[in-house]
Amino acid sequence: MSFVPLRTRDSLSPEGQRRWDAEIVRSGADPTHMKRALLNHLPSYDALMAWYPLYSEVQRFIGDRGAIVFSYAISSTNECLLCTTYFRRDLVARGEDINAGDLTPEEEDIAAFGRALARHDPSDEALVQRLAGRYGDEAVVALVGFGILMIGNNIVNSFLGVELDPGLRELADRLAAQAAAERAAGQGSGPAGHAQAAGLVRAGTASSVVQGARA
Repeated sequence: MSFVPLRTRDSLSPEGQRRWDAEIVRSGADPTHMKRALLNHLPSYDALMAWYPLYSEVQRFIGDRGAIVFSYAISSTNECLLCTTYFRRDLVARGEDINAGDLTPEEEDIAAFGRALARHDPSDEALVQRLAGRYGDEAVVALVGFGILMIGNNIVNSFLGVELDPGLRELADRLAAQAAAERAAGQGSGPAGHAQAAGLVRAGTASSVVQGARA
C-alpha cells in the first residue's frame, strides 16, 4: 500500500485537476499510480513530468530500444519493481526481452552507463568516451539529464511505496512465476536471470526484484 494517498481528480485543487486533465490528453488514460502520488505536491509533479521530453531526446539519440535498455539498467540497479516492470512491458509489446544474447556491444555500453549513473560511479572514462564518439557530446549530456529523472522516478516509487498499477501487477506476477519455474528447472533465466545474465543489474539484486513481485 502506498505511503501517501493516490489522489483522485475530485480530491485535487483546480490546479491539480488541470494537470490531471492534461495527462489524460497526453496519454489517453488517467494518471498512473506514481503520478497520483506525486499530485500530492504539484511542484514535484511538474519537475518529474520533465521525464517525458527528456526520454524523447534519449530516443532520438540512441533509438527506442536503446532508451528502454538504458532506463531498465538504471531501474533494475535501483531495484525499482514498478519501473523495471514498466520497461519489461515495453519490451513485451515489441515482442522482445532482455536475454544474455540480446544486447549488442553498443547496448552493453548503454546499459553499463545506466548502471554507473544509478551507482553514482563516474570512474569509467573510456565508457563515456565511447558513448561520446558514437552518439556525440550532446547525447551524453542528454543521457545524464534523463538518468537523473529516471533515478528520481525510482526513488519516488520506492520511498513512497507506490503500488504497481493493475496491468503492471499482473505482468510482475507472471514474470515472477516464470522466473521461479525456470530457476526450479535449473535454467537460470526469467526476468531476474535475464537481467543479470545480460549484465543489466549488479549481482545480488535480481532476486530481490522477483521477491518484490510476489509481495
